[in-house]
Amino acid sequence: MATDKPGINPYLFERQFHAFRMFVEEKAGVPFVSFGSHPYTEEQEGYKYEIHKAARGALAFQTWKRKDIGNGEIIAATIKSIEIPQSNLVPWQGRFGKEARPQQPLYEAQNDPERRKFVENCLFRLYHESTEVESFDELISIFGRTYPLLAYFYFIKDRSKYLPIAPTFFDRAFELLGADFKTSRCCSRENYANYIGLIGELKDMLAHELSTEVTLLDAHSFAWMLSAQMESEKKLADVEEYLSLSSTEQEAIVKARIGQGQFRKSLINYWSVCAVTGCSEPGLLRASHIKPWSKSTVTERLSLYNGLLLSPALDLCFDSGYVSFDDTGNIMLSEKLSEGDLTALGIHRNMKLAKIEPDHKKHMAYHRENIFK
Repeated sequence: MATDKPGINPYLFERQFHAFRMFVEEKAGVPFVSFGSHPYTEEQEGYKYEIHKAARGALAFQTWKRKDIGNGEIIAATIKSIEIPQSNLVPWQGRFGKEARPQQPLYEAQNDPERRKFVENCLFRLYHESTEVESFDELISIFGRTYPLLAYFYFIKDRSKYLPIAPTFFDRAFELLGADFKTSRCCSRENYANYIGLIGELKDMLAHELSTEVTLLDAHSFAWMLSAQMESEKKLADVEEYLSLSSTEQEAIVKARIGQGQFRKSLINYWSVCAVTGCSEPGLLRASHIKPWSKSTVTERLSLYNGLLLSPALDLCFDSGYVSFDDTGNIMLSEKLSEGDLTALGIHRNMKLAKIEPDHKKHMAYHRENIFK
C-alpha cells in the first residue's frame, strides 16, 4: 500500500466525473451546476450538513469548562451527539441506549470515576486544546482503531477541515479514481491526514470542472456516490481500455490530457509553427485535438494526426466549431461568424492548413460532421 503522497488520476477523475454528471442529471432531469443547487445531490447528500449542525448542537463543546471534567456531562453530551436518529455517519450497533451497547467505552466510563475523568479530559482536549496529532492517538487509546467513530469526532469539530469515513466505500472510490491508497484496517493519524488530503485534491478538481465553489463535504459526497450508488447501478464510466494499458501508456494519456506530455511535443515537432498562420512563438501555440478528447479512443487521444498546432484565436474557433477545414486543407467558416467577427479575430477566407495527411482527414471529417456549426 502506498501512503506517501497518494494522488487522484486526472484521466480517471475526468471520466468518472463525466459519468457522475450524466447520472445525477438523469436522476433529476435538470443540468448539474453545483452540489448545493442540484435537487438529486441535495436530496442524497445534503443531510450531512444537518447532521453536523445537530451533532454540534448536542455536543455544545463551546460551553464546556475544565471544571466539568469528571462529572459525566461531557460523556453524556458526546453520546447525545452520536445518537442522532437520522445519522448514518458513524456505526453505533443495535438500538440506541446503554442497554444496547454495555461494552461501549463511553458507557463503561460513566460508571468508573477514574476512567470517566480520563475520557472526559481527552474529549475536552480534543475540542479545546490539543492538536490533531495528540488527540488522535489519545482517542485510539480509549476507543481502539474505530475509524468511523474517531473521524466523526473530528467532523463535528470542524467540517471545513475534517470528514466522516466509511473505509470500504472510500477505498473503492479511491480505486475507481486511480489513487493507490487504503483506509480499511489502517486507522492512524497519518492515514487520516492522507485521506483528508485526497478528498481535498478531489475538491480542487471538482471546483475546476464546475468553475464554482466546492466544499470538502461536496467532494466527500462525490466519492461516496461513485462507490455506493453509481457502481451498483452500473453507471460508472467504462475505463477498461485505459486500465489495460501499461503504466507508461497510462502516464502518457494523463500527461497528454493535462497539456504537459508527448502529444503537445509531437505536434510542435510535426508542425513547428501554427498550422495555418505560421506563428512560431511556442508559448502562443495551442495543441488542439481535431476529434475531441471526450469522443476519442485511447489511441486517438495520442495520435499525431488527431491534432493541430494553432494560434489562440484559431484554436478557440476550431474547438468551438466556428471554423473547420475541408479535405484539401482550406478553411471553412461558420455562418455564425460575421465579417466583423472575422476581421476582429484576424481570420480570413483564404486561410489554409500548411499540410493535411490522409490520417488527418478521417478525424477532420468527424469535426466537420459533429463540431462545425
